[in-house]
Amino acid sequence: MKLIHTADLHLGSKIESKFPESKSKQRRAELRDSFARMIERARELGAEAILIAGDVFDTDPATPEDYAFFFGAIKANADLTFLLLHGNHDAGVPFPADLPNLFTFGGEWRAWEGDGVAVSGIEMTEDNCAALYDAFSPVPGKTNIVTLHGGLGSSPAVGTVVLSKLADRGIDYLALGDYHGLKTDKLDAKGVWAYPGCPEGRGFDETGEKGLLLLTVENGAVKTAFIPHACRTLRVYDCDVSAAADEYQAIETARKLIADADPKDPIRLYLTGAVSFDRTNLAHNAETRLNDPRKHYFVSVKDKTTPALDLDAIRKEVSLRGEFLNLLDQKEGLSDEDRSAILELGLRALTGQDVI
Repeated sequence: MKLIHTADLHLGSKIESKFPESKSKQRRAELRDSFARMIERARELGAEAILIAGDVFDTDPATPEDYAFFFGAIKANADLTFLLLHGNHDAGVPFPADLPNLFTFGGEWRAWEGDGVAVSGIEMTEDNCAALYDAFSPVPGKTNIVTLHGGLGSSPAVGTVVLSKLADRGIDYLALGDYHGLKTDKLDAKGVWAYPGCPEGRGFDETGEKGLLLLTVENGAVKTAFIPHACRTLRVYDCDVSAAADEYQAIETARKLIADADPKDPIRLYLTGAVSFDRTNLAHNAETRLNDPRKHYFVSVKDKTTPALDLDAIRKEVSLRGEFLNLLDQKEGLSDEDRSAILELGLRALTGQDVI
């Protein structure tokens, strides 16, 4: 038997802070389309069920458009089984009870049984988050898959999964949701746990390849395969423009750096380095010039440059900067790299800039 393990679709995400209005609207539509394509991919791969380990929607309540689309797609694909767990983002969203091919989990352990497979799940609450581990029992004679939504931790709490309490409990595969990147490891000598990550990156904190996990259950074992799925991959670049003599050269340096990027992928570009030219409108001007729709879907530019400083002049100042630099000069045993890092952080702190 084959199943798709996915999570964190986050339909209805507010993307306006990350993209222009037109792109935000398009990306929200692409999130919905991602689920439609997931159903098509399940058929292509021969999967009989799609397991969604929480956070179908981004808000509670879900938007009417996203709600109707998602459950309309399930209704229209009656030959596929959908196993659906509430996550923290959609904890209060009602899941329809009139869809025969939709199986949902509640505040007590429930198990869906397929051909040689049992998928058990429970939604964490304040009342059950500590007791749910002892309450779990594997289904005899089945390959046991368990689904939970939460981050990893060492003590029981709502939204926290304690792996040590699930080890050696007869679990063949622990299907998790909440973490937005691909992550998997051994649960015990027999089982594994995995986060599939979100199927589509929504912001520049969700970069890199995104996809699904295909589970193949055979002879009592679960084999996993990562299936790339996202229609766009968010990319982040650091561009050192310290060698640029002016703004034009800085932007040209950035242009060359991203020249070979896939034109369908959104880009976040951080301009770095110490520069001697006027940086007042550097990020805005770079973003304007680099957003050529023939070459890039969208380029976001952040200015992380610093002004080039005359250190000899600062040493002669009667100021905190001058005192700091002279004290640093007297400090022995520092490598050139460490001395440079301390200098940069110290001067940034003394001018009220972010040092993180």
